[in-house]
Amino acid sequence: MKSVPYILLYILLVALWSIVFYHFFVPEKGGFAMLSLLGAAGFFSLIWGVLVSLTYKWIGWKGYGMLILPVVILIVFILGVDPATFKYALGITAVCELVSLVRIFFYRRKLLRN
Repeated sequence: MKSVPYILLYILLVALWSIVFYHFFVPEKGGFAMLSLLGAAGFFSLIWGVLVSLTYKWIGWKGYGMLILPVVILIVFILGVDPATFKYALGITAVCELVSLVRIFFYRRKLLRN
């Protein structure tokens, strides 16, 4: 239950990024384009979630090492996608980094209070 606000923040920011990307970067607007964007966001989130759960014991939210994971995923996206998909993945990576930083800052703040 402690991570629910961060998950909701992530979902809200990814949805906001999907809407902004749809309005400014997608050449052909339509229902399928938005559905594809949300599907891609779900796929990226699934990859990120799996990597976080696999490396949580080694890295944890205590350090800034967790910020490396979205960048690693982005490097994989560089290797095999077109420029528009890379821009979309770059935005989702920025959202992942932001949510990770917020969680790290609140974790450190909690440690300072105790």
